[in-house]
Amino acid sequence: MKLFTAIVTCCLIMAFHAPTTKAAVDWEVENTFQTENPPLDVAGSLDGKRTFVLTEGGKLLIFSSTGKPGETMEVDPSMDRLDVSGLAPANYQDKIYLSSSKTGKVQVIAVDFSADIDTAGSPFLGTVDAPVEIVEFSDFECPFCKTADQLLADVLLEYPKKVKIVFKHFPLAIHKNAKAAAMASMAAHQQGKFWQYHDLLFENSKALRYDKFIAFANELQLDMTRFNNDLVSAGIGQKLEKDIKDGQDAGVTGTPAIFINGRQLKKRDSEHIKKMIEEELAKTNKSGSPAK
Repeated sequence: MKLFTAIVTCCLIMAFHAPTTKAAVDWEVENTFQTENPPLDVAGSLDGKRTFVLTEGGKLLIFSSTGKPGETMEVDPSMDRLDVSGLAPANYQDKIYLSSSKTGKVQVIAVDFSADIDTAGSPFLGTVDAPVEIVEFSDFECPFCKTADQLLADVLLEYPKKVKIVFKHFPLAIHKNAKAAAMASMAAHQQGKFWQYHDLLFENSKALRYDKFIAFANELQLDMTRFNNDLVSAGIGQKLEKDIKDGQDAGVTGTPAIFINGRQLKKRDSEHIKKMIEEELAKTNKSGSPAK
């Protein structure tokens, strides 16, 4: 028994005197923001894409994730506290919360950020310099994209000279033939037949496979040697990956995702899309140039 007690005592002593490992924190300064007026409060967006800085004098500065200065908002100069919310992929609207420790006033500001989407070289319908550019990120196996396609066709009929509709590819991983269909349509685009090929893909969206891609190309009398080469070319693959990256940068997580002069359409119906188009046209009439 004495031996057991001695062993236990020894173990306890060793436990209390065992060397400890200090917790370490690895850190680095990602960005440094310089403001003209002293900052009062700082907040970051949930997606990490923006940093908001409230400064003396009623200035709310918005910086990109890389530290690039963006918009400056004029707010109530008595405000000295700041918070933000909103997450585009979850369809939560961006909101800014301001409060004043001096007056007790609280303000909630709803904001609508525009995405800067590169559309150079993408297939489009409508007038090239139309004041309203509608960008659709789409997937040829997505049934909702087929419905959105008709919605946009109707919009173009109503605003033939005021709207430009741009198609961007965003094939989803859950659709096994969507990526190949996108590349096939891009190969057709190389020969000026994107929209005809696009229509055939959506008409057969439930039965897409390689032999269909070849059949559609033959039906449209494409140069088959060129089509087959383009279908597997690195160049088209890179363009497709760029479309996907552009969508991800704009906050796209599903399809169809529609942007009107960079502002994402929240409800895909005729009423809401026309409302946003009219809002953009009003901005154009006021400023003389499209607001993006």
